[in-house]
Amino acid sequence: MISERRYSARHPIALPVQIVYGKRRFCGAQAGDLSNQGMYLTLKNLTLPVGTLVELEFACLGREWVIAAVVVYRSGSNVGVMFREPQPALYQALLQGLIPGTADQASGAPRPTMTSERPLLARN
Repeated sequence: MISERRYSARHPIALPVQIVYGKRRFCGAQAGDLSNQGMYLTLKNLTLPVGTLVELEFACLGREWVIAAVVVYRSGSNVGVMFREPQPALYQALLQGLIPGTADQASGAPRPTMTSERPLLARN
């Protein structure tokens, strides 16, 4: 059984994510929040059971990220994933407001999204 424990706060983010599962790449995931140790995703056309190992691919901070993760929570089309290794650089950039889509949502303004035109090749 997989145990999830959060040691850092989650922060809202709007970030398109590709999921690699079983050597296949699936598009259509959207990150809704991020912490040092995981991410909450809304999926389209993909079911991932708890315990599934995946790789998350996305672009931000001027680079492509490939992060190994495991699904620790599932409810309908939403999943929570825990990174296999903490991602302090990504998390600190979020806290410093360097990632588009992480502005304070109290204003009600829509979150901007990020896209990448380049193929995702770099490994973290």
